[in-house]
Amino acid sequence: MVRFHTWAVITLAILFPLSTVARTEDAKDKEVTKTNSAGDTRYNFGGFSEPGNWYKGNLHLHSTMSDGKFDPQTTVEVYRKAGYDFTALSDHIGGFWDKQKKEYRPLVYPLDILNKPGFLVIPAIEYDTTQNGETIHMVAVGPGYDRWMAKEQDPSAAMKIWWDAGAFTFFAHPHWSLDSTEVLEAMPFLPAVEVFNYATALGEGIRGNSQLHWDRLLRMKRPVLGVATDDSHHAGTDSGGGWVMVKAKQLTAESIVAGLRSGNFYFSSGPRLNQVYADAKGNLHIECSPVRTIRAMAGVGQVNSASASKGKTIDNATLKWDPKWPFVRVECVEDDGRTAWSQGMVRIQETKQEK
Repeated sequence: MVRFHTWAVITLAILFPLSTVARTEDAKDKEVTKTNSAGDTRYNFGGFSEPGNWYKGNLHLHSTMSDGKFDPQTTVEVYRKAGYDFTALSDHIGGFWDKQKKEYRPLVYPLDILNKPGFLVIPAIEYDTTQNGETIHMVAVGPGYDRWMAKEQDPSAAMKIWWDAGAFTFFAHPHWSLDSTEVLEAMPFLPAVEVFNYATALGEGIRGNSQLHWDRLLRMKRPVLGVATDDSHHAGTDSGGGWVMVKAKQLTAESIVAGLRSGNFYFSSGPRLNQVYADAKGNLHIECSPVRTIRAMAGVGQVNSASASKGKTIDNATLKWDPKWPFVRVECVEDDGRTAWSQGMVRIQETKQEK
């Protein structure tokens, strides 16, 4: 994304500085999580019942290799110092035009310099194109990210090429791009969508939230994953407000990308999710850091929630849900609106033998 609103970022950076939002996880997040035997294993809300460790990361970030303010080393260092385990560098395809050499700067990251003990940088790319008058941005993270796509390449086909090469791919900020929901719904291959974009939320408010696009896909019973990112262009100012928590065996690019592709992650702009699972009796069990409200979200009018009384917080809830709902997802919301989202689970069609 190419935009920046200085006045908004400065104002909200004072309200939500990186140090206050960048790290809500504590040491126990690195502990191996045991499989929860009480849940319905057909539903994976984000890797909560999978073995492994939780790793915090950002999937959308820009440096001077495209339209970011700082060089790659300075940019990623902001995240390392903030306690992140990993970040992707996702500069725009081809970098920016070099007027002197009259060529595009190649998108090759100095990973040998950027990677540090306990901190991982994953190469990525943001691909910008248009289709039928719609602005379309996509991000590819990991293996195959540097596959060159022609400007007229079909977006869905491009995502499939990256995916088949081993990358994790997602549709970036559809609300900011003012994309109609039909654009995403018409894509036959769409693994994930950027539900929350922090930099946009700083400068343009609600346009940083693309829940509508995601929910409509889930309502169509399409198992599309959701992500939250920073999309930072001025690391240290518009960073630390949107991230993913990935369940993986170890902190390597291979393991993190595998966790993303498997849907073993949740995403957040503040709260922590500790556990989300469904039981066979139509209950959703949720445990999280202290929040004001915990919701089970589905279709129109299909919402169950639990809220704390004024001045209080809650950190767990058991909510009823109907497996006949087209989908269900969980969100935990703090007083200031910062939210943690589980992955959305589409309805599982039961066979006669299962009934």
